[in-house]
Amino acid sequence: MAATAENQELLKIALKAADLAQENIMKYFQASVGVEWKKDNTPVTVADKSTEEIARKFWEKETPGFGVIGEEFGIENPDAEYQWVIDPIDGTKAFIHGVPLFGTLIALYHKGTPLASLIRIPAMNTAVWAVKDGGAFLDGREIRCSKVATLSDSLVLSGTVNTMESTGYGEKYAAVRRSAKLHRGWGDCYGYYLVAAGRAELMIDPVVSLWDIAPYPLLFKETGGKFSTIDGKTDLFDASGKPVAPIYEGYTSMASNGLIHDEVAKIMSGK
Repeated sequence: MAATAENQELLKIALKAADLAQENIMKYFQASVGVEWKKDNTPVTVADKSTEEIARKFWEKETPGFGVIGEEFGIENPDAEYQWVIDPIDGTKAFIHGVPLFGTLIALYHKGTPLASLIRIPAMNTAVWAVKDGGAFLDGREIRCSKVATLSDSLVLSGTVNTMESTGYGEKYAAVRRSAKLHRGWGDCYGYYLVAAGRAELMIDPVVSLWDIAPYPLLFKETGGKFSTIDGKTDLFDASGKPVAPIYEGYTSMASNGLIHDEVAKIMSGK
């Protein structure tokens, strides 16, 4: 199948929004930017807030009537058939420490079906993106997940191990790490970027919000990989377009090249 012309145009709008996000974010990167700490002890900066504002204003002009779900400013027009989902800076902790492995996440859903998605890594001037039935691309070059068939030959990625432990996955994830060929903590969106690009085999998160993972069902379908929650669910929205879990930290996440997915899921389930 080929992507429809309409979906290709919507992808272009997503990519343009990511361009605007990158331009704005890089004004603040490795600069003296004030940091606020939210009630959940996560940081937020003027870069996060202003980037989401820029995207929302752009979409209001380009796609009037579409809804938006964003980390910084919540839900707008929740009953719209089309919903943009944005995390303006996924990896704000990396951003405030001058580490370039943060990114902007954008996805577009229609009645719960993903149409376009992307990960933009502004400090590296690179992106991966996908469009429904039209493939996935790294900076314009079509990509596929790796063909590594076993966990023992795999590069496994995660965020902080502390979060694995505090959410009850510590021992199970330790078993995954011990079984893998390599383990690194290249977390947040950069980990998913690497798996989609065929450079790693697994990225796993024990607690995430909707905007942290909205691009991944489509991205990993189009790259030949697999995305699910740790307990195997694959949908983030129901058929009516409503999120299937609380949008704030209501999900877990596991993305792989597809070939090692079941092996990892079995370990993480304790079976």
